[in-house]
Amino acid sequence: MERLRKLRALAVLAALPLCASARGADVWEGRYAMELRVGSIARVPIMGAQRSVTRSLLLVELERRAGRLVQRQRVCGVDINSPRLRMTVPAAFVRSLAPREYPAEVRGDAPGASYTADSGVDHVGYDPRLTGGALPRDARSPGVVDSDGDGAPGATVVAHFPVVGRVRFFVAQRAHVVLHGRRTSHDRVEGEVEVRLLEQRTLGASNRMFARTLPLRPDSATSGFTMVRTEIAGCDALIKNARTIFAR
Repeated sequence: MERLRKLRALAVLAALPLCASARGADVWEGRYAMELRVGSIARVPIMGAQRSVTRSLLLVELERRAGRLVQRQRVCGVDINSPRLRMTVPAAFVRSLAPREYPAEVRGDAPGASYTADSGVDHVGYDPRLTGGALPRDARSPGVVDSDGDGAPGATVVAHFPVVGRVRFFVAQRAHVVLHGRRTSHDRVEGEVEVRLLEQRTLGASNRMFARTLPLRPDSATSGFTMVRTEIAGCDALIKNARTIFAR
């Protein structure tokens, strides 16, 4: 009889939701797919002010170390969406982006719990150790590197203009974003992107008419991020299934 009572008690305990201390790191730890959207407004020759959204797809791992949450991530794909201007980010550009690791701050574990992640300053197309962190002035400046290995200075993005056609831009970039989000469910985090720094220098272009630095400013209205727990381990699968993964 005593044994039966114990078994019943264990069954009741097993049916109860786990408290936060029992769940521990499992609430946040694990693999996620992230869609990061950074909006910007650039003044483009011939076309004037152009809004665009740079969308990056990332695979993210959250891991608890010594009581702190650490975020590791790698970029799988980047595309630029603009209503009037078609832009392409070559695969070599994406491959040149190194994996990142940095702390993530969370408060709570229930829906509504907060999440903040500051990845620090990203540098593309140049070595900040040789420039003191600042962007290089031109293609001949110290610190410029061919980061995507295509034989041109900096990193290459491609724009397709009416009449003019395809133009390759060779750029150096510096950006600093901070993610501020909330857990909307056990498997989903959504929020805003704070753009603390967004700078780009045009080091050259395949059409000399476009070899100038375009005034650029962030557009918070079109920026944001979504992070969804996933079992996907590879970039190809993430890119193929992104529409389904991030759908509401």
